[in-house]
Amino acid sequence: MFESFQKFLPNAATRYGIKKEIEAAEVCHIFKKLVPEIFATKPEPEKYIEAGYYKNNVLVINTRSPAWSQEVIMRKEKIIEEMNAKAGKKIIANIRAELKR
Repeated sequence: MFESFQKFLPNAATRYGIKKEIEAAEVCHIFKKLVPEIFATKPEPEKYIEAGYYKNNVLVINTRSPAWSQEVIMRKEKIIEEMNAKAGKKIIANIRAELKR
């Protein structure tokens, strides 16, 4: 009997001890897709911000300038809300911005 890959992946990830890594990659991917939508009023936001890493329900967002760090902090609640909605569960509890030049 054939099982879908979507059903197989979570079980395999748990079995091989990589569930957290897969979840982190998924969170970073969701953020990347949401950047143009959340920062629609800014030109080319994907050049200035990106997901750094995800750990313990905290998404760390790398920014290229203090101004972009402030933009992330100002939209923190919206980012958390949108990320959780896209994931279909409460996956993000907090967001931090880190300056990476």
